[in-house]
Amino acid sequence: MDSPSPQSRPDVSAGDAAHILHLYTQIVDKYAIQGAFLASLRNDEEVVYITEDNPKTGIEEFSFANAKLRIVRLEDLRDTKIETGKKRIVVDAGSFSKKERAYEIEQREIYLNELAERHSVNCLCTYDVSKISPETIKHLVRYHNQLRLTTSDLTVVSGDIVDKSKLSGGSVERIVKENLDTLILALLQKKPMCGSDIIEAIHLEFSVFLSPGTIYPLLHSLQERRLIRSEKQGKAKIYAPAQEAELKIRDLINEQIQVRKLLNRYLSQEMERGG
Repeated sequence: MDSPSPQSRPDVSAGDAAHILHLYTQIVDKYAIQGAFLASLRNDEEVVYITEDNPKTGIEEFSFANAKLRIVRLEDLRDTKIETGKKRIVVDAGSFSKKERAYEIEQREIYLNELAERHSVNCLCTYDVSKISPETIKHLVRYHNQLRLTTSDLTVVSGDIVDKSKLSGGSVERIVKENLDTLILALLQKKPMCGSDIIEAIHLEFSVFLSPGTIYPLLHSLQERRLIRSEKQGKAKIYAPAQEAELKIRDLINEQIQVRKLLNRYLSQEMERGG
């Protein structure tokens, strides 16, 4: 099969069907993510579980759902007849032992996206983020209409996916670095994090990699401003909002939002005048 040209690659518009990309880190229980997807399973739905793990593991992990569970190996996916009807598909990509080429991943996601669109099949694709490159993540985003990230016990949900293909990587990186203190404060409002957690969260959200030499001096500065505090947990230093600083942090974040709104309004008006 020939690789599709960029012009022929479909953008996701899967109606009521969900085609979810869920990225998780190594310390996360993938079965908890997949089980949550199946928790609302109806009696008339069938589950097609694509994995290279031992089939018995899937049967045991999802026994709570009392579902008709069909386990399929990756190599047999194309030959498996997935009939129309009420189904849920779970792709356990973190189990795949073979390092797939970007082309192979893309072809699978095109196939799954077509299933979701044509038959209103809900599909969950779970990937261990440590096993795939940032470039691969960019390609995966194009074929899903929802994006979720789970790191430790924090789940970040980005409803509809923004078309980042229209954004310049350099522009995104510049904006991220210019607003890095506010981004860090926003992240720490959700959950205490160590420096590497912050780097990972920003990388996954914006495809911008920040070095420890950028993050840690800023964390130190925020501590000196008494906006955040830190404590040792094992070998890691965990950062969280300082006591009695929550209101000030919210004010700083809200101020940044209002400044951006003002700038966006001005740019939109100038675009309209120029058009």
